[in-house]
Amino acid sequence: MKRLGIWLFAAASAALWAGPAAAQVMDTGDGGGTPVTGSIGVGAVYAPEFAGSDKSEAKPLPYFNLRYGPVFLSTSKGLGIRFDLMGGALELSPALNYRWPRDEGDSDLLFGMGDVKGELTGGATVAYHMDDVTFAVRGFQAISGDSGFNMDMILSYLNRQHETFHWGLAAEAGFADSEYNRTYFGVNEEQSARSGYNAYSPSAGLKDVSFGGTVDYYIAPNISVDLFAKYTRITGEAFDSPLVLRGSPNQFSTGLLLFYHFGAY
Repeated sequence: MKRLGIWLFAAASAALWAGPAAAQVMDTGDGGGTPVTGSIGVGAVYAPEFAGSDKSEAKPLPYFNLRYGPVFLSTSKGLGIRFDLMGGALELSPALNYRWPRDEGDSDLLFGMGDVKGELTGGATVAYHMDDVTFAVRGFQAISGDSGFNMDMILSYLNRQHETFHWGLAAEAGFADSEYNRTYFGVNEEQSARSGYNAYSPSAGLKDVSFGGTVDYYIAPNISVDLFAKYTRITGEAFDSPLVLRGSPNQFSTGLLLFYHFGAY
């Protein structure tokens, strides 16, 4: 179950996007039409075992993104409220989310590192929509533990000019404070003694940059097949982590999902 959670986080961490989240494409649907609107989907993702791993594997990927008025609940966005300002051009979405655990058994490279517990996080997303282009900033702070703060800046483009064929591109820069980087990329003295890695205590800064794309084909008015891919380059203090040096700074994920959409989407 922990490993499934890690894959959900890796593939659906872009909390803004209603297509396959890993493809990082923004959905700007207004949530009108029916009392509950949104999308549910199922598929598979092929992605690294953990952030910094040089090995990947395939895992099942369930997904849902539901909205009732301004309230939303999804595997990627968490539970929150969306406020549309400036005629819908500006979006403010405070939310509670879950930072998935990392199990020592997820990879041979994590032997001796111990488990990282899952934590409740609180934060918000601010997004500005310019027709098919969206610029967004999202940040979340751990509130049930000490895994720190992370923030992402995202620029995305979604082309929906064709009725049955949509495609999109996005670029993202991820930042983290020292607590976050020490949790996921650091090696303390105890971990060093058990794992054989050199002790390492990273500071705050840019941790990765990502580029992704998605292709969505509607086989019926409310059913789509979505193919997505994402490349992430670990950088900054995280790049020098013994975990990344033993693994790889180059992270690639791809997947395929079948979606059912209802209401306005």
